[in-house]
Amino acid sequence: MSIFHPVQAICGQCGHTNEVQRTASVNADRRPDLRAAILDGSFQQQDCAQCGTVLRIPPHLTYLDMARKQWFMIDSADRINGFEALEDSARQTWDRAFGSRATPHARRMGESMTSRLVLGWPALREKLIAFELGLDDVALEMCKLGVLRDMDSPPLADQTELRLVQGNAQALVMAWHELATERVLEAVEVPRSRYDEIIDHPDDWAELRAQFDGALLIDWRRLMFASAQA
Repeated sequence: MSIFHPVQAICGQCGHTNEVQRTASVNADRRPDLRAAILDGSFQQQDCAQCGTVLRIPPHLTYLDMARKQWFMIDSADRINGFEALEDSARQTWDRAFGSRATPHARRMGESMTSRLVLGWPALREKLIAFELGLDDVALEMCKLGVLRDMDSPPLADQTELRLVQGNAQALVMAWHELATERVLEAVEVPRSRYDEIIDHPDDWAELRAQFDGALLIDWRRLMFASAQA
């Protein structure tokens, strides 16, 4: 089931305290409208009752879609610097739900499911888009690293991220977002052939792909922050 509970959100524009319904879990099978809202960017948005500023509290929830065999734990994008602890927590939650500590029936279901830790609303939307397009999310992250390499002046910073926003058989469109506001800074169109090359030549990418083995957080930024914490 999808679970909500009331919390208070202070408007950063006028300081008014608003009561909002925070999502603890989404069951996309029973509530396809919530999945649609995640995709169109309206999920968990609410106008401030005093000044009308759009409010969106950071995510902290689980997402389940049995039809698409997806289970995600989602947390705030600014927690990337402590992703190892979040990943451990996500793995324990997964183990209780569909993994080693679940019932035999649940474990059987979990064998065919994709489990992920996702940080931030744009990252959750990206996962839904990527899997709907049939993309391998590890290859997608490696494709992003190629985009970073080729850009003359990418808006790369601790408070920005690069996310897939749409795609088709010809191209993948990615956008740089500010972590705090989700504001799009710059969009980049990448030929789909660049992604396909990674899939078609796995040996060329084997060393980099190995750094994601066993990971729940499939995000190129983990390589940067893991290095910073070493």
